[in-house]
Amino acid sequence: MKKAEITTGINLSELLDKAKQALESSLSGGYWITAEINEIKTNTTGHCYLSLIEKEEDGEELKAKVAATIWASTFRLIKPYFESSTGRPLAAGLKVLVKASIQFHVLYGISLNITDIEPSYTVGSMALQRRNTIAQLQSEGVFDMNRELEFPLLPQRIAVISSEQAAGYQDFIHQLYNNDEGYAFALTLFSSSVQGVAAAADIIAALDAVNNCREAFDLVVIIRGGGAAADLVCFDDYSLAAHVAQFPLPILTGIGHNKDESVVDMVAHLSLKTPTAVADYLIDCLASEESELEAFNNIIENVALTVLNKEKQMLSLLKQQLVMQSHQRIQQEQFKLQLYANDLQSYNPYNVLARGYAVVRQQGKALTDPAAINPQKELEITLHKGKINIINYNVQKA
Repeated sequence: MKKAEITTGINLSELLDKAKQALESSLSGGYWITAEINEIKTNTTGHCYLSLIEKEEDGEELKAKVAATIWASTFRLIKPYFESSTGRPLAAGLKVLVKASIQFHVLYGISLNITDIEPSYTVGSMALQRRNTIAQLQSEGVFDMNRELEFPLLPQRIAVISSEQAAGYQDFIHQLYNNDEGYAFALTLFSSSVQGVAAAADIIAALDAVNNCREAFDLVVIIRGGGAAADLVCFDDYSLAAHVAQFPLPILTGIGHNKDESVVDMVAHLSLKTPTAVADYLIDCLASEESELEAFNNIIENVALTVLNKEKQMLSLLKQQLVMQSHQRIQQEQFKLQLYANDLQSYNPYNVLARGYAVVRQQGKALTDPAAINPQKELEITLHKGKINIINYNVQKA
């Protein structure tokens, strides 16, 4: 190439203008494009700026990348339509089907101007991702782990994961602390965001904090108030669901949704619709145990009364038998005494005297041998009906 020919080249801007004209003329109009949102942000004027990518099917390696714009006038229409249709906001990681025209700027290169979006494509992608998350948890054998934990009989020490400012959290503590039965609960809040892009990571961090002192708690409650379906997408996150499924304490969820349950709801020990419903459930757990204790107490009282009445009857019967046996024994002993009395009566000296016998005494001593008599002393002869005193007498020895 000759040096003169080199000096006849065109300016860069002119070349890029030619490329712009050729590109925009050959690719005029709009194209429906499938891509994944890599980055997204809006500015104060309402314009939305995105980075769209395409990945290799068998990995995370980028296959293509381009900048895109949704101008404010269009974004005001696209955003609510997409969110109401899909139940979630436009965010990084979403797969989308957008209609866009190709633009070329001599300073910034190729970009896309998005004019429309098809929510059904994203819904299908989200549903597929959700199914894949559930299938992965099941294949790993962790899907039912939290539900298989033994639920505490008296769940009173509660670790609560929620935003302190959330209305649902306030409803929960009010319902729990002001229960009509007067049950006492000890609540510890592990503050976390419960919606938005960072919510899944925040809740995982809160679960890790609870796990570090899990001996202090009976169970964990994850709650948030009501809100748009778009606010709940974090609860379909695989990492969060895996943490909940494998957590060593039972987890109750009260996320405040009214439609399909999230993956976190599915793997939790129990899912309830609202924070208030969770509080009512915990109160009912204590009420149920109290009712059972009262039933057991009634059974014990009834058994005790039955045994007591039976023992009273037995004592009464024994008393009657004792009285009867005592009367019989007394009669027997009285009969024996009468026999003894009769025997004693038969040996009564006065009865012998009545048959003509006498008792001879000298100086108060009964005499049985004439040799023992002192002739100088008076003799006293006792008969059945009186006594005879003899002064002068003769003693004849046998």
